[in-house]
Amino acid sequence: MLLVPTSARAAAGGMANTVELPLQISAHAYLMNHMVDADDDDDVRLHLAALCGDDKGLRQITADPQYIQWLNYRVRPYMSPPLRLAVSGGNPECVEVLVSAGADIELEDVKGQTPIFVATCQKKLEIMKLLLEYGADPEPFDHIFTCVPGWPLQHAVVYAHFSCYFELLKSGALANLTSLPYEVAPRIVARLSIPHAILKYSREYPEFVKLYYECGGNLRQLGTAGTTCIEEFLECSPAKELLVTLSGLPLSLKSLCRVTIRQLLGRRNLHKLSSLELPLSLFPFLNFEEFSHYSLQTRLNTRSRIHTTEE
Repeated sequence: MLLVPTSARAAAGGMANTVELPLQISAHAYLMNHMVDADDDDDVRLHLAALCGDDKGLRQITADPQYIQWLNYRVRPYMSPPLRLAVSGGNPECVEVLVSAGADIELEDVKGQTPIFVATCQKKLEIMKLLLEYGADPEPFDHIFTCVPGWPLQHAVVYAHFSCYFELLKSGALANLTSLPYEVAPRIVARLSIPHAILKYSREYPEFVKLYYECGGNLRQLGTAGTTCIEEFLECSPAKELLVTLSGLPLSLKSLCRVTIRQLLGRRNLHKLSSLELPLSLFPFLNFEEFSHYSLQTRLNTRSRIHTTEE
């Protein structure tokens, strides 16, 4: 297959197996960073536009009904559908175009990664929020039962990215797998323990513990060794100090009311919080907005590191 930029279409003439790239990217730059490997009869223009962040091109392509057949088509090397590639490309507009066109929001790549999982692991916060708004499942059934590739909430902890962690819980992700409508084996719950992940990967950030606690998380969750995280991780850390303090304290009545209201509404109806006949001052509390400054700080620190690296 030959990959050429759109401006070179005329020059390509009658060459077989020619695929156009968006104007803003050269074939050389594309090949140096990504490779979409398709069969000769495959039309991968959706995939290329999604990966390259060409939202205008995507709108034009998806407007033609004949391209709907390629909307969920997966290509090598990762057997990725266009939506998965759009997440990797980092353009929220591309994600929105594809989902609005009917792309399967839960379609996995060959590694079993759904778009929401990829967005979380790659710290694509705006895309993750967009997927959640469209109804992406933060507790995918197969991933929970096999632990492969994992649970988005846990991976936000593993990568110490509080912004993703905050948005997942704020959007209704469950703090406890035992709260799922189906039974999860104790060994799986233990393997995916959030408190253990916090003390292993995010021990310098006590805000992970505090938010988990305020969401009704089980701080005494047993891990794979049959012990609590306090017993398993002996070294002192800011997260452990707070966890030790909170593990013996019940949630305040106010916090219990918040958890209960959100549970009664359910994840799909959290957008209706603002329609409840409650004092306006309560809505920021119901949305855990007291933690938003931690999320902002995470983003500022990330930008600072990127700026330092570029210098």
